[in-house]
Amino acid sequence: MNRNAKSSSFTDTLSYNQMLLLAKYVVPVDAPVIENGYVQIEQGRIVSLGKSADRPFDKDSIDYGQAVICPGFVNAHTHLELTSLKGKVPPTADFPAWILQLVKLIHAELSTKEQLQASTQLGIEQSLAAGVTCVGDITRAPSWSRPCLANSNICGVSFGEIIATGKLRDQWNDKMLASITPIPDTSRIQVGLSPHAPYTVEPKALRECAEKSSALDLPLCIHVAETMAEAQFTQHQCGPLQQYLADLGIWDDEVETLSLTPIDLAEATGLLNARTIIAHANYVSDADINKLATSKTSVAYCPRTHEAFGHEPHLYRDMMSAGVNVAIGTDSLASNPSLSILEELQLLRQRDGIDAQMLMEMGTINGAKALGLGDQVGSLTPGKSADVAVVSLSNSQECHWGDMFRDEPSPVAVYADGKAINIKK
Repeated sequence: MNRNAKSSSFTDTLSYNQMLLLAKYVVPVDAPVIENGYVQIEQGRIVSLGKSADRPFDKDSIDYGQAVICPGFVNAHTHLELTSLKGKVPPTADFPAWILQLVKLIHAELSTKEQLQASTQLGIEQSLAAGVTCVGDITRAPSWSRPCLANSNICGVSFGEIIATGKLRDQWNDKMLASITPIPDTSRIQVGLSPHAPYTVEPKALRECAEKSSALDLPLCIHVAETMAEAQFTQHQCGPLQQYLADLGIWDDEVETLSLTPIDLAEATGLLNARTIIAHANYVSDADINKLATSKTSVAYCPRTHEAFGHEPHLYRDMMSAGVNVAIGTDSLASNPSLSILEELQLLRQRDGIDAQMLMEMGTINGAKALGLGDQVGSLTPGKSADVAVVSLSNSQECHWGDMFRDEPSPVAVYADGKAINIKK
């Protein structure tokens, strides 16, 4: 790597003036790959890109050599405030038992503002180090976690989590207000709603979430069809998830049910639309997929978390073939070894042989579109925010940019809003 700019302080100075990044490959995502290309950044925005031979100037350039310059990765579904719980509750095939353990651990270790903010900050740092510059982050405590996001270089949506069922149904209004409260002094973090799941939010509250999302044009994220037990609960109001609510002490006999499958319930309560992200969608039918496609609802698939719980093979390829916008998420470090979207994509390449261009779209622009940020990030398009990841390749002359999904590399440089990020390894 040949740097005309030798120090991070120099690149920080350049970040809101102008700079050129050069590499063997520039992958815009929404345009053909450029071999031996450049990306011009000015005032935190992408200004132009093209062949290195046609670059507009030489001064203030950084040449990364045998590397790929691509958009910063988008983590469409995560829980950054759970970062400090990594490895403490190993995933098992018994999801209800696992989540019960997780909730107890959350109450024990993330009950104070200081604990939750420290865990969120750690998640932000690990995300940026992995080249993730945009997140769809779920938070139980928006007033605590959102300042961490707003004061960082990351962008995305902070979804305020809502649980409103049984003995907790009366907290609905307070949770809603906390979720939709705007974040002051930032344009990089938007707010959104996250009714947790069909088994923790009753149909009436789900409808109200859908109505509020529509009225305020806010994104919404909900866990749906995550486990087989979910359909048992939504159709018959029994099974392991009903027992989970009873074990938490929040179940009562007034819990409403519509006797529908999870996706049908989401449809009936107005949740299926272009503003909504369905997290997981692990257990769906062909009819469900058609409903997701027709309604333009996005899906956030979390490959390594999916594997960790031993779920049946995910139907993400069928979804994409049907026209569903499938983005990639990591979920939290309670169920995943890292917050790296690149590592999720490497798994899909190695296990399923997915084409490199499709992988890049799933890890960038698809997530941006799902979050409602497709006009701001997710591709190296002039005018968009300069959120960029640089991934090194082998020194072989035979290398191809798609090798970034084979050789298990990691980012060597990250820029968020045009600012160089200090990557801590």
